[in-house]
Amino acid sequence: MDIEGCIKYLDYVSNECNRRLNRGRVTDDELINFIIELERFKGKCLSSQLPEELKVKIDELKMNYTVKGVERGAWYLIAAAATFGSWALLIHFRQQSQRKKLLNEIQFDTSRLSSFIRLNY
Repeated sequence: MDIEGCIKYLDYVSNECNRRLNRGRVTDDELINFIIELERFKGKCLSSQLPEELKVKIDELKMNYTVKGVERGAWYLIAAAATFGSWALLIHFRQQSQRKKLLNEIQFDTSRLSSFIRLNY
């Protein structure tokens, strides 16, 4: 991986995040795919001949997201029935906002790192 490849890849990820954020909906699969791709990117960069300072900056990209399924036990069914399904809707909107927030963080971090590389290398 060379510096030009890093810049192109980071710009691509930033643009893809922005495109999905503009669409207004982010799925768990999309988010997990971004995280997997960024982890691969980090691995390639860390094992390449890039400058150490740049490797440290790339390694600082942290994405902590795990898919936690909503338990649908008896309490969930009772709450959903009592609120006519609005409980499930609230949980869905909360998860969607968390996904958007993380995707926004990924977009910001990749854009910032791309600018850092352009200015310093």
